[in-house]
Amino acid sequence: MKKAILMIALVLLATTSMAQVIGLPIATTASSQPLGTVAASGGIVLGDDLNLYGGRISFSPVDILAIFGDLGLIDPDEGKTGFAAQGGGLLTLPIRDLPVDVGLRATAAYAAFDIPGGDLTMNTLNAGVLVSRDLNHISPYVFLGLNFADVTAKSHGYKATEDETDLALAAGLIVKLTTDFALYGEMAHVDNLFVAVGARWIH
Repeated sequence: MKKAILMIALVLLATTSMAQVIGLPIATTASSQPLGTVAASGGIVLGDDLNLYGGRISFSPVDILAIFGDLGLIDPDEGKTGFAAQGGGLLTLPIRDLPVDVGLRATAAYAAFDIPGGDLTMNTLNAGVLVSRDLNHISPYVFLGLNFADVTAKSHGYKATEDETDLALAAGLIVKLTTDFALYGEMAHVDNLFVAVGARWIH
């Protein structure tokens, strides 16, 4: 019993910060897109306690709104490779007098993986403001928001939960290689430092 409780406590300490990364990466600008725009991206998020591998599909039902869904794998240090999914939206604000684009971004995410004697699940909510500017072939962006994480661990018949809310900061750069294809790089800090790289196709 003591061993199971200690194991759960150690796993929760190691993985509460993991859950903060599920809302990442931003990997887009705040600019509006034409009605019907479809974008696909794929990449990796690297952290001290885990790596994430996945892809994203985004669709713009109207020019100021993009909705997206992510699907991927979470590879933690404390546990086996598991499953991660996320859904969210980006609303471009109709502000004309600024030299930058401003948007509101929100996501809800879920991830789960096996630990010795049981499993661990993570639920996160991430919301904030995205600011970007398109400069010919490059588009820098910054994000500021909050991230709420709920982590539940079960092992050998015992259960423990942990909640945490943190400031979410991210800054990245999208480099357009063609009109349809781009690469991105991003650094973020949500309780821990994370780095993301990937590619994006838009049509």
